[in-house]
Amino acid sequence: MIAVGIEMARMMFILLLLCAVSGHAQETVFYKCTDAKGAVSMQNGTPCAAGMKQEVRKVGEVKTVPVPAAKPKAEESPTPPPLYGEFVQVGGPRTQRTPAAAAATLPAAPALYQCTTWRGDTYLGETATPEPRCAPLQVVGIDGSAALGMGEACEMKQDSCTEIPADQLCNAWYRRLDEADFKLRYADAQSRHERQAAFAAINARIKASRCATAVVSDQPGAPVPSRKP
Repeated sequence: MIAVGIEMARMMFILLLLCAVSGHAQETVFYKCTDAKGAVSMQNGTPCAAGMKQEVRKVGEVKTVPVPAAKPKAEESPTPPPLYGEFVQVGGPRTQRTPAAAAATLPAAPALYQCTTWRGDTYLGETATPEPRCAPLQVVGIDGSAALGMGEACEMKQDSCTEIPADQLCNAWYRRLDEADFKLRYADAQSRHERQAAFAAINARIKASRCATAVVSDQPGAPVPSRKP
């Protein structure tokens, strides 16, 4: 009888747990069923089979505790997209320019300025006060129609320029050399001579300064790339 009592208590505990997680806030009825041989079983919500002794126990409402809502994950700061007009390497061996040790005795590289035009375009220049640019103005006819405009007009606007810090100056010159190299590679017959001269002038300024470079590859065994235009 003790074993039967323990078994009944264990089954009652399991049934209570099942009710606790059922999610229904309603009256719960347990059925204690005893067959002709004295075997006892417990049933939740289902009456005993015909011919069995049936005992009923009502528990009342079994209130459930809602599952706590998951805390939202902290949003990661999105990676800022690259500025338009700048190239971003996505494949191939990476190369890194570094000033040669012997270049430490050379003069500092000339100053460079990061400039922004009235259109929002950016470029590297060698002066803090470049020549003003002519920003076109909309000219309209006497009736206010743009189609009847009889002339052209513009407003002179100054580019906004900021000097490159000394610790970033060499990298800025390297980037300027890359831009000149890119333009030279895609030059046509009419522009090749001018672009060749621009590339040579920038390269000469780098070689004559503390930014004189040695190109180092970050891949072991990779050849040192040449910079022939």
